[in-house]
Amino acid sequence: MSSSHPGNQESHAPAQPAVSFLQKPAVCALIVALFIGIGVGRIVSTYHVFNHTIDEGAHLACGIQWFQNSYTYDQKHTPIARISIALLPYISGVRGYGDPSFWQEGVLVLSSGGRYWHNLTLARVAVLPYYAGAIVVIFLWTKRVYGSATALIAAGIFSMLPVVLAHSAVATTDIPLTAFFTLAVYAFTRWISDPSWRTAAAFGTATGLAIATKLSTLAFLPPIMAGVVLLYFATQRPSAAPAPVDPNRNRWGIRSMRGALRSTALATLCMFLVIWAAYRFSHAPIKKFSSAPDKIAARVFGPSSSATKGVQFLTATLHLPAPELYDGLRELRDTNRSAPRSYLFGEVKDGGWWYFYPIAIAVKTPLAVLLLALIGGVSLAVNWLRNRSDWQRAVPIVAFLGPIVAAAPTKLDIGVRHVMPVFAFLSMLAAVGAVKLWNCRPANTRDSRLPLFAGRTAVVVLFAWFMVSSARAHPDYLSYFNEFGGSNPSNILVISDVDWGQDYTRLSTYLREQQIKHVSIASDTYFDPATLGFPETVLLQCRETATGWIAVEERRARVHPECYEWITSQPLKTYVGKTMRVYYVPGPTGAPQ
Repeated sequence: MSSSHPGNQESHAPAQPAVSFLQKPAVCALIVALFIGIGVGRIVSTYHVFNHTIDEGAHLACGIQWFQNSYTYDQKHTPIARISIALLPYISGVRGYGDPSFWQEGVLVLSSGGRYWHNLTLARVAVLPYYAGAIVVIFLWTKRVYGSATALIAAGIFSMLPVVLAHSAVATTDIPLTAFFTLAVYAFTRWISDPSWRTAAAFGTATGLAIATKLSTLAFLPPIMAGVVLLYFATQRPSAAPAPVDPNRNRWGIRSMRGALRSTALATLCMFLVIWAAYRFSHAPIKKFSSAPDKIAARVFGPSSSATKGVQFLTATLHLPAPELYDGLRELRDTNRSAPRSYLFGEVKDGGWWYFYPIAIAVKTPLAVLLLALIGGVSLAVNWLRNRSDWQRAVPIVAFLGPIVAAAPTKLDIGVRHVMPVFAFLSMLAAVGAVKLWNCRPANTRDSRLPLFAGRTAVVVLFAWFMVSSARAHPDYLSYFNEFGGSNPSNILVISDVDWGQDYTRLSTYLREQQIKHVSIASDTYFDPATLGFPETVLLQCRETATGWIAVEERRARVHPECYEWITSQPLKTYVGKTMRVYYVPGPTGAPQ
């Protein structure tokens, strides 16, 4: 498992023989394809186990609306992932219904033509290329910096993470963002290390794709870029022999002011064009973006002055690009300010906690991977601090921490999926840790056979533990928790980390098997009971009581406990799937059963 790569050996470690077999491109391609194929098989096998999650219908509705030349639904999400999700359903004939609520529109388009499972499967399939793309980017980046063996391990780890499999199986934006965001960070390191117009354009294009997939890129990418630049300038350059003059470094590199400005301009242009293209090159008058110029002119010059009329003329005639993007940014700002309810350790709070995401990552990642990532991260950090050389090896540490730091002050603590890109960098660190442990040879030990045997045994045990954990999670990847989660992970997290409304198919099957003719449901999910084969169904509102058979979403019960105090005193009949509580409350004689 030794990984031979120029400049990648630590100073105290003896050189390792190259694993020539794993360095063959055809072998690497075959192994990566195998990882992707196995992962895709596991993902697709869950499609008909779970109905649509809360967000899937909404994303599909927004994508269908884009294909019908509009984008007014839920603009806080940029459109690329939604376009992908809606492409095959649109080709198959699905069209929008124009419902004012994009949530209800999602229910309608999923059920369009009476082909619910067909439409949902077509939407979900669109995420698979992003899953595969993320694996390929992780492999290529890791191979370039650490070598082939480490790259294959990183790709394999990412492909088997339960949280990655979970979100690759649903038609949402998180895995598409992970693919493009990882590509953007990689492209940034390529531009810094090998500045040219090509690498600058590639970085701008990748960043544009990431932003046009999800606006969280605007929060996550800047701290990573700042950290990488600091690493780059803090790294010591060899002084023994002067490096040959590279005209591209002066023309496009960040060590030259003109080069930095030139590269920034090109990258910004490429980024802008990609984002604008995602909105079909839409444009609108300035006054549609903001009424502030007109108000300021009226206040300064008077409402009937010629100057004010001139400003009003300009704001009505001059157009700016992508008004939907501006509206989306404003909508995202307002959503964050509204501080939606969050849940952590049994406590409900408006706006959440700064430490939400570190805890979510700690309990949603297999412990074996966390241990390997810790070993890899510490070894890379110590080596860089000791030698101040090869800044690229330390980039995954910065890339892992960047989104977590950026997300800490936000008020949207509603699932680890919101920092999904960190799992790409965590996989890279874990792979480095695995190779470090496999090649363990303490410098001060005469006989290195025992440490070497112990290290390799530890790697085998950790990977066996990881693979068993991943396999045991099937098909409930979405509700996976490591051993820290305990017997009831809902005591720690619940919103989209345990319950995302995915168990209604199982509930429908249970009710049918029990020959139950009437059910009352407390739900956060928008769905059509008839489409999923439910009997006569009543959807309970907050504090509304009922008798007979009652199902309560775990998410609903945990996040809105004040609504269901009346039911918690009743004996629990059973759990269906991982998320549905089922009660039976006796009612008057003759009530429907």
